[in-house]
Amino acid sequence: MLEVIEGVSGMMRRDIPTCVSTLIAAIAAPSIALAEPDEPMWIAVADPAAPVRKVPVEMKPFVEEIVRNCKIGYGRPVAVVAPISGRLRVEAQSGQQVTAGDILAQYDTDALQRRADEIQLDVDYLTAQLAYKTGPYRENTHAIQSIDEDDKAAKRDHLAAQVAEMKRLYGQGRLALGRFQEAQRDLDAADNALKTAERQHDSQRREAALDEIRLGNDLEKRKNALTEASEKLSSATVRATASGRLVDVETSSAADGKLTVSEGERLALLVDPHTLGARVQFGNQDMRLVRAADVAVVPNADGAPRKASISAIRSVERPEERERGEYTTEVEVAFSDPQGPALINTDATCHFTKPQAEEAPAVPVSAVLIQDDHSFVRKLEGNGAKLIEVKLGDVDEDYVRVLSGLKPGDLVLE
Repeated sequence: MLEVIEGVSGMMRRDIPTCVSTLIAAIAAPSIALAEPDEPMWIAVADPAAPVRKVPVEMKPFVEEIVRNCKIGYGRPVAVVAPISGRLRVEAQSGQQVTAGDILAQYDTDALQRRADEIQLDVDYLTAQLAYKTGPYRENTHAIQSIDEDDKAAKRDHLAAQVAEMKRLYGQGRLALGRFQEAQRDLDAADNALKTAERQHDSQRREAALDEIRLGNDLEKRKNALTEASEKLSSATVRATASGRLVDVETSSAADGKLTVSEGERLALLVDPHTLGARVQFGNQDMRLVRAADVAVVPNADGAPRKASISAIRSVERPEERERGEYTTEVEVAFSDPQGPALINTDATCHFTKPQAEEAPAVPVSAVLIQDDHSFVRKLEGNGAKLIEVKLGDVDEDYVRVLSGLKPGDLVLE
């Protein structure tokens, strides 16, 4: 019967039998020379009165397991959150059993309705303005511009004909040079006036097109705002998304019994009374085992293991850990239990076990000596034994896993 395995170094992840410490000042055998430390040493032995014997380092199967203390709560809870910001009255109470579609809370809708009505007025105005800009305004503006350009083009063409005739007469000596030059200046001015009008009208048409785009964008934005306001109105009634029991329901101390909430704020939790769970945090190294582990929750109340499964994994943001390259992960497990609420807020242990055993070098626990949190064994070398430090790992029954310091086939004293 194993009595003592106190202080064995390494990651002792499995349950260890009741520890009994035996303090010795020196350890020696009549025919073996042993290098002894100066300080007293703790030793684990199967039977302090038994004679010393030689045992080999053997390959033994070890089931890697991580055990954490935990507290039982509800498993797989569904948060009932506020869909919008505003004031509401919670219609349900903690402990109430509800079915999908039941009303849980009701918002004040007066302010939401006023907002929706204001946005609808904006939409109506922008719709009318855009229709005017793209319809009668555009047609009338283009017509006025066309008339102006046609008048200026006709005047230019008339002057061009006059200049051509004057040029012919001037060439025949029948017209003074001054009159011909004056007519040419009038023609140039008319041509410039036509070009100026064409450019101005082109700029005006481009600006009108941009204005139409702006109005269209403004109208689309207000339509989106109206859709959002309508959705908020439709969300003014908060309903249960599934059947279950309500717990941790928010309450109000206001005279009207209403709460002022922000969008996304939790109002209650919806749970299955017979689905329990627990939350445990792990470092990044342990998560390699945890993700693929078999999970069991053992309540302290009865010590009976409940098969569980991982229901959620969340990162825990801790800047100081991130700077060191370390990460903490919160793992939520869930399991079914007929006792249900009777186990809520009770203590338990959560077991995460690697599905397959792994063979590794091992020695009897009774061969291990402990001093100042360091582990030693007496290894046989030649005609004597040498005290060497070893790094130990998991304990399984009467054997402890050797992580470093020994190899299979080495002999140690027990």
